[in-house]
Amino acid sequence: MKRDFGKEYRRDIFKKVGWVILFMLIFFVLGMLIGSGLGGSNPLAVLWPGTWIHMFDFLR
Repeated sequence: MKRDFGKEYRRDIFKKVGWVILFMLIFFVLGMLIGSGLGGSNPLAVLWPGTWIHMFDFLR
């Protein structure tokens, strides 16, 4: 017996995966904001480009 993995089935799977990725991104950003705020600095500092440049320079 052959299963039919048509466009509808694939679209539903990709939609669910997309929602999971979106929620992961939202919770990642919220976690960074909360962690930065609890650490004693400006919570919005994690959104500044200079912070990300510093982190990527640190990883090199």
